[in-house]
Amino acid sequence: MEQRSTSKSTDKRGRAAAAGGRGRTSAVGTAAGGISDDPIVGVVGAPHGVRGEVKVHPRTDIADRFRKGSRLLCDGMGELVVASVRGAADVPIIRFEGVTTRDHAERIRGRNLRVPRAEARRAAKDAYLWADLLGLRAETPDGTPLGMVSEVLRAGETDVLVVRAEGSREELMFPAIASVIREVDIPGGRIVVIPQEILG
Repeated sequence: MEQRSTSKSTDKRGRAAAAGGRGRTSAVGTAAGGISDDPIVGVVGAPHGVRGEVKVHPRTDIADRFRKGSRLLCDGMGELVVASVRGAADVPIIRFEGVTTRDHAERIRGRNLRVPRAEARRAAKDAYLWADLLGLRAETPDGTPLGMVSEVLRAGETDVLVVRAEGSREELMFPAIASVIREVDIPGGRIVVIPQEILG
């Protein structure tokens, strides 16, 4: 998903970003059946009316992601261009160019809407994408391995990174706050964390 997490700061320490994300994102779920690993920004819902409009369920915290003229990648259908948007921000009613009847709208129902990962990173500005955090190795400042980031979930206003050791079902959870997430090294494939029991 395109939710942002763990803002980048000059000292490389993470802090929670105002993401407004929904649910949880897992390392298994990012590819959506192997179709693409580009971030999901929405899911097409039920048709609305008879002129091709659909309800869209956002999976992004980028405020203007569904503005008129936006180009989105629809799983199995290719690129769709937003022709009009109205209604509430939490479930906007959108018409795409070329989708002009209820039958057309039914064909895209249930499909994921995506944007290229590079575009999602630009839109996120000074924050990391949830998708970028999945699969990173988690270790303590002294290099002790803790496992891999397997999920990112939302707990109130704070993102939580779920870390699972290889071959284990045990999960460690780390809130995305500066005192816990000390470094996010995406090129190096790792994050440095301090377990809360050490923080005391």
